[in-house]
Amino acid sequence: MLAALAVVAIATPQGRAAISHVFRFGGVEIRQDQGQSPGQSPGQSPGPGRSATASAPLPGEQRMSLAQARRRVSFPVLVPAAFGQPSQVLVSDGGRVVSLIYLGTPYGQVRMDEFAGQVDQIYFEKIVYLSHVTKVKVNGNKALWIKGPHELIYIGRDGTTTEAPPRLTTGNTLLWGTRQAALRLEGRFGEQTALAIARSAR
Repeated sequence: MLAALAVVAIATPQGRAAISHVFRFGGVEIRQDQGQSPGQSPGQSPGPGRSATASAPLPGEQRMSLAQARRRVSFPVLVPAAFGQPSQVLVSDGGRVVSLIYLGTPYGQVRMDEFAGQVDQIYFEKIVYLSHVTKVKVNGNKALWIKGPHELIYIGRDGTTTEAPPRLTTGNTLLWGTRQAALRLEGRFGEQTALAIARSAR
């Protein structure tokens, strides 16, 4: 369920655009920003050698097989049939998060993060453009489609953010949830393609 938590207006001496709304959805906190995404100017592309989903490691991140990841976590790990077996599987923060990385797809690098989360739990924080967030549905469940770059910050078990630099995405993102987990799919694809990929996850 999408629930408005607060309305805030924040201005810094540096002129950072005000954040207008805060929403909580499936373990993800969305801070909608009417101005440009922090750390990136409109139209700015990733620097040399930086991929669309480059990011700092999440706490305790470990690379392992899909079978090992499924044994490590407490929730079902879904795999999109549209892509099949991932190129890499990462498990973070004691099994709270599983990340599936797909390399060499028609959409470049694609990442799907899955984490145990309920509507009232916050694991990720996003700062996004207000006009670039759309309500959609995945298999009948409410979801959010986020178009364009945004900042992603991992929130630890105690509610504080990690010291690692925030991740700045440059693709588009789909967020949705199941009864046991919340999921985010990121890549250089359009809304309908993202929805088809998400619906194929089993």
